[in-house]
Amino acid sequence: MIEQFSIFTTGGAVLWSRELDAGMDMTGVNSLIREIFLEDRSGETSYQFVYEASKYLLKWAFDNELGLIFVAVYPAILNNQSLAIIEKILGSAQSKFTSLWKQSNTSTLTHQLAVACEFDKVYDAIVDRFENARSKQRVQRSFNETKKGLEKKKPNEAELAKIEKKQKKAEEKAKKAEENLDQREAKKQAMLEKLGRRGRSGPGPMRKKKKTSIPKKSSKKKRNWNNDLTEEEKQALDHGEGNDTEDAENKQFEQHKAIYMPEGSIEFGDTDDEEEEDGKDNKSSSGFFSFFKSLAGQKPLTEEDLDPVLSKVKSQLMSKNVAVDIAEKICDSVCTVLVGRVVGTFGSVKSMVKEAVEKALTRILTPKRVINILPDIQAAKRKGRPYVIVFIGVNGVGKSTSLAKVCAYLQSKGLSVSIAACDTFRSGAVEQLRTHSKCLTARLFEKGYNRDAAGVAADAIAQAKTMKDDVVLVDTAGRMQDNAPLMRALAKLVAVNRPDLVLFVGEALVGNDAVDQVTRFNQALAEYSTASNPRLIDGMVLTKFDTIDDKVGAAISLTYVTGKPIIFVGTGQTYSDLKRVNVKMLIRMLLR
Repeated sequence: MIEQFSIFTTGGAVLWSRELDAGMDMTGVNSLIREIFLEDRSGETSYQFVYEASKYLLKWAFDNELGLIFVAVYPAILNNQSLAIIEKILGSAQSKFTSLWKQSNTSTLTHQLAVACEFDKVYDAIVDRFENARSKQRVQRSFNETKKGLEKKKPNEAELAKIEKKQKKAEEKAKKAEENLDQREAKKQAMLEKLGRRGRSGPGPMRKKKKTSIPKKSSKKKRNWNNDLTEEEKQALDHGEGNDTEDAENKQFEQHKAIYMPEGSIEFGDTDDEEEEDGKDNKSSSGFFSFFKSLAGQKPLTEEDLDPVLSKVKSQLMSKNVAVDIAEKICDSVCTVLVGRVVGTFGSVKSMVKEAVEKALTRILTPKRVINILPDIQAAKRKGRPYVIVFIGVNGVGKSTSLAKVCAYLQSKGLSVSIAACDTFRSGAVEQLRTHSKCLTARLFEKGYNRDAAGVAADAIAQAKTMKDDVVLVDTAGRMQDNAPLMRALAKLVAVNRPDLVLFVGEALVGNDAVDQVTRFNQALAEYSTASNPRLIDGMVLTKFDTIDDKVGAAISLTYVTGKPIIFVGTGQTYSDLKRVNVKMLIRMLLR
């Protein structure tokens, strides 16, 4: 039932391990440490991994007082009864091992070997006890299968008499209902005959209906299909070079330039968000950490001690727009880390819990893969090819504007950028990029509308390679996450062109919906891709970050679900309103 059971310290030293399959290594445990423990996701209930084409689940328990972790590995196809037994074995093994570990104060290698040898027999006894209890467990019968149930099925004489009496009453009732129906039909027929005798014997003279005059609708004006237009009509319809259309376009371009480049030029300062002074958050009784006053005492922390406090933490995170299930998992992770810790004074409790919450949020916001765009672009340039970035997302989140901001940022670093207009679905999308490229003096590749977006992107990359451009920014059509045809087309674009970076553009205003969006986009890229190793989302861009004040929970929700970093945040409408994320600042805003 349990394929592998391991006990190791929080420092990574394995104290005891038992494998039912001699060939099974520590791959699953190492993956658990890397994906769950190091990223502070221990609030998850289980973890799944694949070993030799079979799916396994991992369940774990912590002993924070001794710094021990207990992990059980079992097949993913077990029923609920077996899962309950596994939880009992895990809890019993934890209790027995910790009691053995506490018996000696030394932590030498000899002591560890002695405990491990002794625990071999203890573990076998625990597993045998629960296995025997499961085999001896009787299957509960239903009442009809019992002796009383079988006897109750056979009616006695009194019950037979009652049944016959009920049947007679039912027959009499049906007979009366039939008689009443016949009487009603007879009365109805008599009434119809009576009414027929009182009526006319034949048809009389027909009266002519008065004609009512209906006002005629105004006739539709006929369209003039010939060329005999008046001079005024010709001038209104003439959009050639001799008309003032060019002046109108120049005026519109100047208005656009005034919005996105109010100072006439683009100047990027420090792209990191400015940090606030630490002194603002050092008040002794401010924030939700003031709820830890009741936890002072020389005793280990328990779940009952932390439940009311973590409920306040959960409410605080949800008020900052963190998704509900993610707030719960963060609190569960903090609870798992703190249970069993021994604390003395209020100050130590407050600092310990605050440190645990900040560490959990920091690990979530810190990416597993560090994305440095500028060095990656230089590496692609040395290989003689352009660096390709694809922008994806739902409708109306600001993909095209974010693309233009990234273009301006890269140009400020001395890079040549070309833009691929692959939104061939939305009316006006190509014209919007044409205006942006004109403002930024960037090369635009477009083929109009109703084209294959994957083919347009491939041609744009080929042209950029010929023209020796450093970067290609690919704009895509906005689509809802449940639109299967458009999601399939997006997966095709990514699979065919294999971009260096896939950026999901989302709004900082959304909370729970952001989780659904990014999950469904990742799922579509994996399911609809024709590649053996499909490309998924590499990072994210959050727009409208200047409109949310301190409700920055969408950043936590998106990074927790994807495990990917937030590359940029949009903080305004101009091209220079683009910043990198400062993790410390986000955490202060969440806990403020």
